[in-house]
Amino acid sequence: MGSKSIFKYRRGIFFGLIFLSIVIFFTTAHPLVPYDGDDWLNLSILRKAVPMTGAYNPIKVLPETLFPLAGLVAAYVVFPLIGDYISAIALTSALVMAGLISLYMYLFFKLVERWLSLSDYANMMVTALFFLFHFVLFYEKSSPVAYLFGSGNLTCIYHYVIPALVNLCVVLYLARFDIAHEALNLTPGRRSVLVFCLYLAIFSNALSNIILTAYVGSLLAFRFFAHLKAQGSYKAFAKEHAFYLGIIVIWLLALVFESQGGRAHDIGQGLTFSRIFETGTIFWSMITRLNVDIVVVGALFIAAALYSRYRKKDETYDSLLRMYLGTSLISGLYLVFLCAKAGPGYIGRSDVFMSFIIWTVLWMSLSLAYALKHYGKGIFIVPLLVLFFAVEAGLGPRGYAESTVGQVPPSICYEIDYNLIEQIQAADRDGKTEMVLRVPKGDNHDNWPHPMYMGGKISRTLYKHGLISRNIKITIQPDEAMNKQYHIAIPK
Repeated sequence: MGSKSIFKYRRGIFFGLIFLSIVIFFTTAHPLVPYDGDDWLNLSILRKAVPMTGAYNPIKVLPETLFPLAGLVAAYVVFPLIGDYISAIALTSALVMAGLISLYMYLFFKLVERWLSLSDYANMMVTALFFLFHFVLFYEKSSPVAYLFGSGNLTCIYHYVIPALVNLCVVLYLARFDIAHEALNLTPGRRSVLVFCLYLAIFSNALSNIILTAYVGSLLAFRFFAHLKAQGSYKAFAKEHAFYLGIIVIWLLALVFESQGGRAHDIGQGLTFSRIFETGTIFWSMITRLNVDIVVVGALFIAAALYSRYRKKDETYDSLLRMYLGTSLISGLYLVFLCAKAGPGYIGRSDVFMSFIIWTVLWMSLSLAYALKHYGKGIFIVPLLVLFFAVEAGLGPRGYAESTVGQVPPSICYEIDYNLIEQIQAADRDGKTEMVLRVPKGDNHDNWPHPMYMGGKISRTLYKHGLISRNIKITIQPDEAMNKQYHIAIPK
């Protein structure tokens, strides 16, 4: 009876294990702790949940509401339960990431189920492999390895990784209907949830919402050509695809909003050939950093799928191939041109490059699922691949890159955070309204990652989160003694 019960709840157990593994990963192995000035600012500054013309980040509704809300939950729900403020922030962020990643994997699982009708066991093995690909996609010999769920700091987790995950979840949900050529005949409740998620996906980040736009744009392009071939009218096409055309229009409006923002004006540069070439060079360097094992295995999956397609004369794989080519082309060109304007280095970040490379990861994984549909006996090799990549994920050459500025170990960030908090709380207990805050020596520009302007930001956050009783005017004082104390290199 017990074994039957476990079998009955196998899906819940499977996705529960994914959720648990991410929570452990982001609380124990690579904790998501605040550290730099941006983290202390964004933990508490809550914006209106609508696009704002003239704002510094006009369309970043999702990250600039979710991050401060997570900060409030950490401060007033989790912190009282566990008694550790920094760990409460790390745990809350880990739970947010675990929830989104588990949903992302579940929607991938449901897409495979709808399209290919694999057994639960085969589908779970493919999903497990898809999950692991996010951790082992890159390879580095002499430095920590980047992975698709990581970023440069806690702020970028919320501003880049989470928007990408939300966009991917929306795409995978829509694809379940598109692959089956079904209309979106949803209940009012589900329709409202979908519209809400579309809103958050589009108004998240201009480097992440291209995931949704590339999918919708490719779908519209291929359907438009098919419509013309059938000699259909433009009006009929627009009426039939009003939902998807509306997404493109709203996305274009979002880009116009973003182009008028303070950040776009601060970092925007002229779009010159040299900048495009530099961006393209960095883009290619990211491709050369791909793990050879993944490239070989992915090529075998695609070859097996192509063999199955031509052997079985099943044309359903053709739509996947077309969508892969369309989405990759749109995403790649968009990112190259946008990063050339904003700063070529952006495309060298895993959380930005993800908006392009994820289509290849999806293509490889869905190709495996497609091959298994036609040659089910090949399933015996998949658990071996899951084991191989699970071991590779756990035994990376230098471990994973930390989501902290300068790759400072989270344990050191934790100690520095509490050093700063204790200095501020001591001033608060003494009734001071002004103080000098000692921080590690940073760069020679503005002392980043603890910039000279962060005093008001950390004071506001600690006050809003109930750790101090008043706002304190804080003057930042870089102190090389703290670098020595915490073994942080002093910039030359």
